[in-house]
Amino acid sequence: MKAPHLSSQETSPETPDRYEMRISRLTVDKLGVKLYDRASAVVAELIANAYDADAENVTVTLPLAKQLARKLPDKSHEDLGFTITVRDDGHGMTPGEAQKYFLIVGTDRRKRTDSSGSPAKDAAKSRKKKRAVMGRKGIGKLAPFGICRRIEVISSGGNETTNGFLTSHFTLDFDKIVTDEDSPVPIDAGSLDRTYRAERGTLVRLSLFLPKRVPDGGTFRRQLERRFALARDDFSIKVSDSESGTELAIRHFQIPIDTTTRISVDNRTVRIENDHYPVVGWLAHAKEAYKDEESAGVRIYARGKIVATTRDFEQPAGFTGEFATRSYLVGEIHAEWLDDDEDEDLVRTDRQSILWDSEKGDAFRQWGKVLIKEVAGLAAGPRRDSKAAQFLRASRLQQRAKERYDEADIVDAVVELGKKIGGFAAEDELGDPDYVNDLAEVVLAVAPHQALIGAFKTISGQDDATLDDLLDVFGKARIAEMASYAQIAFERVRSIDELKRLLGQPGTSEADLHLLIAEAPWLIRPDWSVITVNQSLKTFRDLLVDWLRKHGHGEFEIAITHERKQPDFTLISVGRSLYIVELKKPGHSFGKSDYERLENYVVALENLFATHAELKSAFPDGWKIDLIADFEGIGDVTAERSFTKMKEDQQVTRRNWHDFLLHATTAHEQFLDAHDHARDSGIPSSE
Repeated sequence: MKAPHLSSQETSPETPDRYEMRISRLTVDKLGVKLYDRASAVVAELIANAYDADAENVTVTLPLAKQLARKLPDKSHEDLGFTITVRDDGHGMTPGEAQKYFLIVGTDRRKRTDSSGSPAKDAAKSRKKKRAVMGRKGIGKLAPFGICRRIEVISSGGNETTNGFLTSHFTLDFDKIVTDEDSPVPIDAGSLDRTYRAERGTLVRLSLFLPKRVPDGGTFRRQLERRFALARDDFSIKVSDSESGTELAIRHFQIPIDTTTRISVDNRTVRIENDHYPVVGWLAHAKEAYKDEESAGVRIYARGKIVATTRDFEQPAGFTGEFATRSYLVGEIHAEWLDDDEDEDLVRTDRQSILWDSEKGDAFRQWGKVLIKEVAGLAAGPRRDSKAAQFLRASRLQQRAKERYDEADIVDAVVELGKKIGGFAAEDELGDPDYVNDLAEVVLAVAPHQALIGAFKTISGQDDATLDDLLDVFGKARIAEMASYAQIAFERVRSIDELKRLLGQPGTSEADLHLLIAEAPWLIRPDWSVITVNQSLKTFRDLLVDWLRKHGHGEFEIAITHERKQPDFTLISVGRSLYIVELKKPGHSFGKSDYERLENYVVALENLFATHAELKSAFPDGWKIDLIADFEGIGDVTAERSFTKMKEDQQVTRRNWHDFLLHATTAHEQFLDAHDHARDSGIPSSE
């Protein structure tokens, strides 16, 4: 049966002639309504309003895991007909209360005055339950405009009558009420307006959505749970999926933590000179690095509602333990003074941060800095053990050691070294198979040497070392030696295989080949070793680049070792000599312009060696140019004669790519043999 309707003659302060709202687009922008761009943030504001209205039960009904509207090519959007409703059993609003309180935007409800103009008694408390109200700015009612364009409100309140509770019913249409001026705008009343309903409470229904998406149930629940931290038995929140009927209970937000790192902050006040500001709660490291956005960081609450989330208390980048802090630090802190009725408003509109640059905010930052260091100290050992265990699992290090070395002591050495190196590994890289494999190869190569050193230490402390003891040491020495050869052989065989691949690949560029040679200089000179990559080579590169630029030959990139650039040529040093590697792509000719550039190198080298005594000292056997090009096609008689002279003087040596590959393969036969021998001896490479 339709509820009784109040006649037009019965108007009073509780039943105004009409609803109206005064709001401008500029006001909406200044209040930060656009910051509410998530369904969970909007729903949280409506739940907070219900809490402030002394509700005990709130039910949210919405389509989970659905797109609320669809974007169209003309930048408009298509309404898909979904709605979001938030229903509560709070004290509700009569039409007069709706006009006086709800439809007035941007007023601080905690500073309301009574009819005499004096501060209203308990303005910062709810009517009946005397809860410390969450609302302050008076804009939570507009938060839905961050995701939709229509807000319908049906609310019943006031004193109970024989007919029930007087009802207000109106609709806020964004395009109608948000204008370019501050003039009052009439609000459309709904069909239930000024009727009576049997129970108190408010229903807010949102529709005409922007292209926003509601996440899945698990994510939406986490997003909502983290916004509230209410330790009350008289307030519950339930979420219902309008599509499936599935219901979710919103509980206290929980994150699995490493209990050994938990620090209570109940007795640790934030101090500003002689004033102490109380804080309660805890900080800790989570058991695992953040898996979702909702679990990240320390949640800071005031009046049971979130006011900020921080991963590092706004510490500048570069502090000790930064990665662990920003990946593991969690906590729940309650600091009521951040939302004090009598002090400045420190909470950002969307309650995602506070004013850290304020006096209290800065003191809070310094307070957090101390705690971060303390929690990190407690977490260092467990995190190191966790990383070590993760590395051992991911690398299968023990199994690989058993397959590679038929000796229990060396396997044990591999595992122990793996624990140490894994404990100090880059945590964010342990999910990368290539990183883990490379790290494992380092351990497998080094561990035999460590076992050998351990064996030497053991027998050196014995006065009665036996022949078996010495044989054990010699056996470990042989394994360590073979492991070293196997690793070297693997690297060189891999570089030859990569050279073959590049030469057989149509799209190979000169830069690709330069980078390979920079990484594997032994392809040019088998006697190259990493020890020869010294400061003198880097100094010469800088001198050469500077000379070429000053003499009008342009800017050059020169690769040495593992520098990932697009080089014009490559420098390597072998023993007492300096080598420049110039090349053309397979199948291409060395032409006139190439010769002119080569001639510039020669002139530069001659000048630099003539004017810099330190170069002669660093490279007493001088310099040479290795040119790799399949054909010569200079086409200029004078240039060809000059080029021939360079080759006769052994300043330049030219080889084609077939000869280059053959030479590299032949020169590294010993490594190929070592590679095969190591594999046959049970010490396979990292292939």
